[in-house]
Amino acid sequence: MISYAKQVPICKSVRSTIERSFAGIGDISFRAKISSIPTVESILRAVSLYPNLNTEEELRAFMIKHILSDLRLTKDQQELFKK
Repeated sequence: MISYAKQVPICKSVRSTIERSFAGIGDISFRAKISSIPTVESILRAVSLYPNLNTEEELRAFMIKHILSDLRLTKDQQELFKK
């Protein structure tokens, strides 16, 4: 597992990227979701339950999946976000 000291900046980066993406979409429903993005601490608690996340890519993928599932986006919103 990647050390906690390395997880923190990765998590902040992922969270910030998603936040900027939501702000850039231009859809009011996405902007409203920005305040619902889980905190860094919340995301890292979820990461701690999965000690098999050994690479940065796995860690980033997990964090993105965790954030998006926590926001409960509709299928249409998920597709819009992927674009």
